[in-house]
Amino acid sequence: MALTIPQALKRIDSIMNQVQEGFTIEGQQTVKSKTPVDTGKLQGAWNSKNAKFGRVSEIRNDTPYAGFVENGSATTRPSKMAAQTVQSLRTRADSIVRKAVK
Repeated sequence: MALTIPQALKRIDSIMNQVQEGFTIEGQQTVKSKTPVDTGKLQGAWNSKNAKFGRVSEIRNDTPYAGFVENGSATTRPSKMAAQTVQSLRTRADSIVRKAVK
């Protein structure tokens, strides 16, 4: 059965929202798994805010030392958990989109 234009647009909007949500969920799970654990505070502080497609979704960590763990300091090596997560999402983009289209 063919879709009408309004139905097709609604379906496309739904798929795009699912894609954006998929990236947000996978991103949060990945960055959490890549976060080094000492006390668990940093790993447990990741949170996300998903928005409809066309708006900004975010994954953030408000722990004061998160930037030092990510980028390193004079005495510690960088862990690059966020940078690695972005790269991981790039390589998994196709599967995230396919999952939304099903």
